[in-house]
Amino acid sequence: MSYQFKHSVEASVGRQAAWEFWTTVKNWEFDPAVESIKLEGEFAEGSKGITKTKGGVEPIAWEIKSVTPGESAVIEIPLAGAAVRFAWSFESADENRTRFTQVITLDGEKADDYLPMVGQGFEDGVRQGMARLATEMEKAA
Repeated sequence: MSYQFKHSVEASVGRQAAWEFWTTVKNWEFDPAVESIKLEGEFAEGSKGITKTKGGVEPIAWEIKSVTPGESAVIEIPLAGAAVRFAWSFESADENRTRFTQVITLDGEKADDYLPMVGQGFEDGVRQGMARLATEMEKAA
């Protein structure tokens, strides 16, 4: 079994500004659930990161699996017997607007074990988080 969820948002910033904001992972700390984020090295394929969430949850280790600068990236969180992938893409809606899309995929032999963590509440959180991200990008521009 696998799970997939896709959501897109537009922001009133150019694609390069949106990309630069998003690939500065420290900017992800706008999310109220995030305590801190650390990326080892540059935002590049193979770089690893750690996200600490508020509320005492164990830190989450992740890795950048692929990057096409200015356009897309895939981040993966390995799980026992499964993996969650966050595929992001950025495209110009017009000269001063960017549409960014996130496709979240959960798969692997034990993906079913993790399905209770995803669903409507998770999807609503992603929608709200991406809307906040667009707002933060616009404020920074």
